[in-house]
Amino acid sequence: MWWVSVVIFIAIVVAIRNLWPSEDLQEIPCETLKNNNSTIKLLDIRDALDFQAGHVPGSVNISLGRLPYVANLDLAHDHSVIIMGNNDRRSKKAARILKKKGFQHIYICMKPVTSCYDNEHSMCS
Repeated sequence: MWWVSVVIFIAIVVAIRNLWPSEDLQEIPCETLKNNNSTIKLLDIRDALDFQAGHVPGSVNISLGRLPYVANLDLAHDHSVIIMGNNDRRSKKAARILKKKGFQHIYICMKPVTSCYDNEHSMCS
């Protein structure tokens, strides 16, 4: 019966970890995004098909599943990284991954980039 307690404890820890925000994580309005600065990287963590359906010009597409493995290849630690995704939970998970990789300046878009699906938002291509 003790194993039930262990399973419940692990489930609670995983739930809290997924919902708990990363330290010093700032949210910014997505309407102001323009990639005119070479030290800012726009990171789109959606899948490749969603990215191809519509995305912010100049953004880098690394899906959340690939992020732990290729973050250091496509992003530099001295860059500010703005994370764009479908929902807050996935964006916060990406921020935690980047924090563990040593990135210091991480921001999250306040709204999901789902409006890019049909290219209905002015920031999307």
